[in-house]
Amino acid sequence: MSQDWDNLVILDACRYDHFLEQNTLRGSLRPVLSKGAHSWEFMRNNFAGKSLYDTVYVTGNPHTPKLPDNTFHAIDITHNPSEPEKTIQMALDAHEKYPDKRLIIHIMSPHAPHLGKTAKKLRERNEELNTSKTGNSSGQNIWKSTIEGQVTREELRQAYQESVDIALEHAETLVNELDGKSVITSDHGEMLGERVFPLTHRQYAHPHNLYTRELRFVPWFEVEQDSETRREVVSEPPTAFNRPDKETVDNRLEALGYKS
Repeated sequence: MSQDWDNLVILDACRYDHFLEQNTLRGSLRPVLSKGAHSWEFMRNNFAGKSLYDTVYVTGNPHTPKLPDNTFHAIDITHNPSEPEKTIQMALDAHEKYPDKRLIIHIMSPHAPHLGKTAKKLRERNEELNTSKTGNSSGQNIWKSTIEGQVTREELRQAYQESVDIALEHAETLVNELDGKSVITSDHGEMLGERVFPLTHRQYAHPHNLYTRELRFVPWFEVEQDSETRREVVSEPPTAFNRPDKETVDNRLEALGYKS
């Protein structure tokens, strides 16, 4: 929070190496060590216990309600965490409503469920597999499907890569619409089947209590600005936080693969 920015765009679970390879925006990129290897650890270590009254947090992350009510000036939570365009529109609305505040926009892509053609094909295929095996069509998250051999590691990485591309497209749309200095970063990375000594199994997603380069090093990308216009930011008392109920939070967590 002490860094210099007006808009901080967080791409959830975006690995530094994939950002480096896939980003096409102009700007300055460096790897930074995140304060967390999963979303809540990142939020707790960056936001909890602080009075960030010059900032509005627009987010699709279902862990957000764990933050105290008076952390930010305002918190806007999307009901569609797996639809980044919804978060983008909420961010633009928030900028119009709070023109004198810093903005944190936490987009859930490229976090699973992944977006893109490969992910869609895998979901369709695995829903059929799960239906024939369990008698229902609920499907299962891509990490579990990879561990069980229904999805190859190559397919998983391709789905993740396409989701990174889509997340970057949304981030570009957003920073082109917002004034001020924009930075794109991530809360943590993602394990895509790497082996971690001394563990015997390949690791996927971002399990708690696992700290690897893939999870902790994230991009810090300062977007090149066409103008030097900066936002006049003021700090004001927080507004009321309309917390979602437990059932809504559980449904969002399940949609993101945390619950089954």
